[in-house]
Amino acid sequence: MDVVYSPLLEAYKSAGQIHFGQVGTCPEVPDRTRQIVAALLAAGLGIVIEPGRFDLEHARAVHEGGYLDFLRTANQRPMRDPESDGQPAKILFPAAWPYSNLWPVRHASVMADAGVYCFDTYAPLTAEVFQAAWLSAQCALTAADRVQAGEPVALAACRPPGHHAMRTKCGGFCYLNNAAIAAQFLAGSGRVAILDIDYHHGNGTQEIFYDTDQVLYGSLHADPAEAYPYFSGYSEERGIGKGLGYNLNIPLPTGTDDAQYGAALDFALNTIQQFAPRFLVVSLGFDICIADPLTTFKVGPEYFSVIASKISNLEIPTVILTEGGYDLAQVGQLAVHFVRGWQSKKARIARSS
Repeated sequence: MDVVYSPLLEAYKSAGQIHFGQVGTCPEVPDRTRQIVAALLAAGLGIVIEPGRFDLEHARAVHEGGYLDFLRTANQRPMRDPESDGQPAKILFPAAWPYSNLWPVRHASVMADAGVYCFDTYAPLTAEVFQAAWLSAQCALTAADRVQAGEPVALAACRPPGHHAMRTKCGGFCYLNNAAIAAQFLAGSGRVAILDIDYHHGNGTQEIFYDTDQVLYGSLHADPAEAYPYFSGYSEERGIGKGLGYNLNIPLPTGTDDAQYGAALDFALNTIQQFAPRFLVVSLGFDICIADPLTTFKVGPEYFSVIASKISNLEIPTVILTEGGYDLAQVGQLAVHFVRGWQSKKARIARSS
């Protein structure tokens, strides 16, 4: 399987997070994708492809221009607040958010922009963020380009991840929505389905395609009544306008195991099959695994092979993009299980022919 990856992604290190009122380190670290790629290569399951270079217009097709400008320039602009020293902020967290819909939201200062363009305190801005996020997105675009050109499947090891990034907001370690950018790229050649199997709901991907019938979004995730991102991912969120009926959320309870997950996945795959897309984009989260430190599901490591086999049975040209997964002791082996499961059908066909 082609694995799109650049070692330059390892240079990016998050500035941290504010979590439950505490400033701390961020679990989205370079070792996540490094171990995924190393494990796939060691198992003989992947060929590393360097990402190509793409025009930023592919990001602008998904994200609003003012938001992209904010990501690029926020750490270059002087702070105008009286408490500041007038210098640019090396690390920027939002401190206030728009708090009423009774009047227009105006934002001229850096801190006001941060409140408008960030929806939580898990995606701080530094001078390195935009370059890293755009490189991650170009990995996704390269995988999409190869699949559009005829490859049956390509995997992009992306970091930072993307599915929480909204059209005009960053959050949840995500700045540019890799899955949405790849799907929009492919949509010029036919309808696209996105299957999100990360533990957390992909609020950004849902928002971006909520009003279209050209991209189906289906997500299996933790119940937002109990888990981040809390305000989206309920089953009654089905889309609006032309998009009504093209958004599928399957929230799952704490302790979801292999059998429960498999049944939900079968339902999502049946919905995708009825949609009959030309292409499929998979937001692959390894954080549904029982050992992940940030989550509560009980999906076993070996079950990733079953998940991959079920998805590959659709026989739809597929772009696979990495999202969450924070157990560094096993994230590489989880990727191996997944890719072996994906390739098991291909191997069976080769043996029988």
